[in-house]
Amino acid sequence: MVSLRLVALVVVLQTGYSMATVFPRPRKEENDSEYWLKLGREEIEEALLRPKLTNVAKNVILFLGDGMGITVNTAGRIYKGQKQGNSGEEGHLVWEKFPNLGLIKTYDLDKQVSDSASTATAFLCGVKANYYTVGVNGHVKFCDCQASLQEENRLTSIIQWAQEAKKDTGFVTTTQVTHATVAGAYAKSASRKWQCDKKMKKFGEGAAACKDIARQLVEDVPGKHIKVVMGGGRQEMGAPKTDITEDSCKRSDGMNLVADWINHKEENDKSYAYVTTTQELHSVDTNNTEYILGLFDEIHLPYETDRDTSLDGCPHIKEMVEVAVNTLKKSDNGFFLLVEGGKIDKGLHITSPKRALEELLAFEEAVELALTMVNTEETLVIVTADHSHVMTLNGYPVRGNDILGVVTESEEISDGLPFTTLTFANGHGFNYSFNGNEVVRPNLTGVDTTDKDFISLAAMPTYYDSETHGGEDVAAFAVGPWAHLFHRVHEQTHVAHVMAYASCTGPYKDCHRQAERPFNEYKILEDRVKKHPKRVSSSATGLLNGNILIFVIFVEILLF
Repeated sequence: MVSLRLVALVVVLQTGYSMATVFPRPRKEENDSEYWLKLGREEIEEALLRPKLTNVAKNVILFLGDGMGITVNTAGRIYKGQKQGNSGEEGHLVWEKFPNLGLIKTYDLDKQVSDSASTATAFLCGVKANYYTVGVNGHVKFCDCQASLQEENRLTSIIQWAQEAKKDTGFVTTTQVTHATVAGAYAKSASRKWQCDKKMKKFGEGAAACKDIARQLVEDVPGKHIKVVMGGGRQEMGAPKTDITEDSCKRSDGMNLVADWINHKEENDKSYAYVTTTQELHSVDTNNTEYILGLFDEIHLPYETDRDTSLDGCPHIKEMVEVAVNTLKKSDNGFFLLVEGGKIDKGLHITSPKRALEELLAFEEAVELALTMVNTEETLVIVTADHSHVMTLNGYPVRGNDILGVVTESEEISDGLPFTTLTFANGHGFNYSFNGNEVVRPNLTGVDTTDKDFISLAAMPTYYDSETHGGEDVAAFAVGPWAHLFHRVHEQTHVAHVMAYASCTGPYKDCHRQAERPFNEYKILEDRVKKHPKRVSSSATGLLNGNILIFVIFVEILLF
C-alpha cells in the first residue's frame, strides 16, 4: 500500500516551478581579496599556537552523533546558519572549532558498511567486531551465543576501565538505553537485537544460555555500577507506563528491571533517583544523588520536532547532559560520560532531513553546554560519529539556497524538474514511474520540501521503509588532554585507545606517572631556547635542538 507521505510527495502542480528560498551572505567583504588573505593568516596563526596538553585527563566525555557523517555534518552547519538568517556555508558547528581532528575508518570485520553495534564495540572497546554484534571480538558471529560466552571473546570497554580506575561513569542517549551504541559500553552480546528476552526466544536453545542486554545493564558489571543512565526503553526494561501498540521488545519473562535496579540501590544503601519526565529530572538534587535512572519514553525518545516540551514530557538532550555532568563531576577521581545523539540516525533512516538536522542541532546544544561545565585543561572532549548515511548534497544550488529546499534551474539536470539539494542513494522515497518511453521522477513543484514529514527522493528502493548507512570515513573532533592524538586517518578502535591513554585507564592504567610531569621534553626545550635565543644559530638550529633535546631527556631520566 502506498503511504500517504509518498502520495504527498508526488503531487504534481502544473503552475510553474516553486520559488526557492535563498538566504543572504552575512559578509559583503567576501568579494574582496583581503578578506580571505586575512582569514588565511588568522588560521595559520591559530594552527601555530595549537595547544598540546599532555597531562592526565581527569574526565572524558565522548559525544557520539549516530550517523553524523561528513555530509550530514556539512548539511547541519548550513542549516544552523540559515536558521540564523545567513547563507549558512560560512558558519560552523561548535566542534568544528576544536583544535584537533582526524578521520575514522568505519568498516566491520565482515562488512564494508557497518552498523551501530559493531562500531560501538570498536570505539568503546578498542577492538573491531562483526556486523550486529556488540562487546565481543571477531570470533563471535551474529547470533552465536555460545561463542559470545567464551571469556576470551568477551571485551571490556572504556566504561569498565574508568570504573576500575575509581571514576564515576554514565551515559545519555535519545534512543533506548539498551540500543546498539550505548550497549557497547556495558553489554556482551552476539546480537544487538537481544535487548529483551522475547527477541532471544525465537533462537530457541541456541540463545538460551545468554542474557539479554537489558538484564546485563541492571545485573552485570559494568552496567550495574554505571551512575547515570538516561534515555528511552521502558518497554525493554519491563516497566512501561502506557499500553502502547508498537512492540519493540516487550519482555515475556515478567521481569521489572527498574524495580530490580531500585532494590539493588536500596540494599546497598545508595542514594538514587528514578525519573520519567522533565519535571522529575529537574527535581533531582544532584549534590545528594549518587545514581540516576532516567527512562523518558517506552521505546526511543521522540524527535526534537515532535517532543512534548512541557514538564510532563521528555527532556531536551542538553537537560539530560546538564544533570549527568553535575552528578558525575562530584567524583574526586573524575568521570567518563558517553552522550549519544541517536535520533540523528533515525531521522536519516526515514529520509527526513529536517528531523535529522534538528536532532543534530539539539546535539550541538548539548556539546556547547557541556563545554561550559568542564575545564578542558583536565577534560578530554571528543565529538565523532559511528558511521555515515547515503545522503548527498547535489550540485549546483546557488550560495545560500535553502538546504531543505529545491533547485529550480540547473543546466546539468536533463529532465528540467526541480530537485532537492539533499537526496538519498536509497530509501523509501524511491517513487519513479515509466511513461512508456522513459523513467520519470516526481515533480516537486508545489511540494513543501522543508516540512518535517517530507520524504526525500531516493535512487534505489529499500525494504522496511529504511535507508541504509554509508561506508565512508567519519570525522573525530577533539579538545583537551592528548586531543592531538587525532592527527590523520585512524582505525575506529583508535578512539577507545586515545580515551584510555589520555585518562590512564584500561590498557594504559600504568601511565599515571605523567601526571607528575609539569611539562614534556618539547615544552622544556622550547622554554630554554626562548630564554637563550642567541645561543642557537639559524644554520645549526636543527642539529643543536636535537642535541639539547637529548641532553634534556638524559637529565630528566636522572631526576626521575
